[in-house]
Amino acid sequence: MAKHKLLAGLVLGGAAVAAYHALDLEQREALKDACRERVNALKDRAVDYAFYAADAADDFKESLNDHLAAKTDAPAWQTLNDDDTADDADDDIVLKSAEVADLNDTAADADEASDDSDDAADDTSDSDAE
Repeated sequence: MAKHKLLAGLVLGGAAVAAYHALDLEQREALKDACRERVNALKDRAVDYAFYAADAADDFKESLNDHLAAKTDAPAWQTLNDDDTADDADDDIVLKSAEVADLNDTAADADEASDDSDDAADDTSDSDAE
C-alpha cells in the first residue's frame, strides 16, 4: 500500500513539474503571483489569529484577577506576597560580584588544602607500605 502511495506521489509530482514547464513565461508569472497572494493572505490570517489569541489571553487574565479580587478567601499563593519573611535580608541569595570572587578564591584555597592533605596522606601510606 505504501509503495502505491509513493508511486502515485512521484507520478503526480512529475506531472506537475511537466505541466509547469509546459506553460509559457506569462502563465508561469501569473501562477507565481497567484501563489504569492495566497501565501500572503495565509500569513495575514495567521498574524490575525495570533493577535486574537493574545487578546483572549489578556482578557482571561483580567477576568481571573477580577474574580480572585472579589473573593474573600484568597488562595495561599496570593497571600504569600504579604508574608514578612520576603522582606528579610537574611533570606536573599543575592551576592555582589566582589563577594562571588571572594567565594571562588576561598573555594580554590580549600580545594588546594584538601589536595595537599590528600597528598600528605598518600605519602605516609606509601612509607608505611615499605
